[in-house]
Amino acid sequence: MIKMDPDLSLTQKILPDDPDKKPQAKQLQTRADYLIKLLNKDLARKEAQRITGADEIVSVKHPHKKIKAENEEKPEPDIGIKKEAEEKRETKEKENKRDLKREKKEKENKKELKNIKEKRENKVKESTQKEKEVKEEKVNEIKSENKEKNKKVSLLDIPVHITATSEPIPISEESEELDQKTFSVCKERMRPVKAALKQLDRPEKGLSEREQLEHTRQCLIKIGDHITECLKEYTNPEQIKQWRKNLWIFVSKFTEFDARKLHKLYKHAIKKRQESQQHSDQNISSNVNTHVIRNPGKKS
Repeated sequence: MIKMDPDLSLTQKILPDDPDKKPQAKQLQTRADYLIKLLNKDLARKEAQRITGADEIVSVKHPHKKIKAENEEKPEPDIGIKKEAEEKRETKEKENKRDLKREKKEKENKKELKNIKEKRENKVKESTQKEKEVKEEKVNEIKSENKEKNKKVSLLDIPVHITATSEPIPISEESEELDQKTFSVCKERMRPVKAALKQLDRPEKGLSEREQLEHTRQCLIKIGDHITECLKEYTNPEQIKQWRKNLWIFVSKFTEFDARKLHKLYKHAIKKRQESQQHSDQNISSNVNTHVIRNPGKKS
């Protein structure tokens, strides 16, 4: 029937009439096994449908029994299970509390570490600041020492006033200054009276006030006479005037008096020296005349 069914189109494929196309024994065995397999599947499917249909019929006829069976299959929750669930819940709550406590502790530790770190940084800053202050203080001391040393440089090297206490006195703004070149020239020209310049404002110890004044006057005369000698090499009045001024300005660096005052004191000392010289000459002349009167020469 299958072979002759026109819908399946298997007439030429199942046991064809051509003797050359007849299947071999192995092919027939394979086809037979395949068909048996299909039949077994079909039987199994039908059997399953039959069993399922019977179960549905039983369920419809005895619904209470089914419910009872289901209830019997679902036993009541055990007390131990409830207790275990409760213990798990409590354990979880305890763990949560511990976690919160640990987080709080960690925050406190972090805060404490931060405070310690800040204190340490503040100490380092304070230490650094102290070191900086000490360093600045040392630098200032060194600067002060250098300043003091610079004040004590040789009298002929620095244009400053030097008093009897060896303390430099700043030159007043009104005093005239010398440029470096002029200062060097004056320094060389006044080198012969270097000792008098040093002693001008520093008389020897143990002298009375009158002796000190006389000592200063003699130093001033020696210096002034030397300046007068230096000026003799000039013929131009303007040059003479200018170099007289420069040299006396140089001399003023060794005392607290300015150049004009020193020149004035020098002229006064010269005048006094001349008066003293005239007085001395008069005394000599008077003594000579007296001697002549007392011992007149004999006439031949």
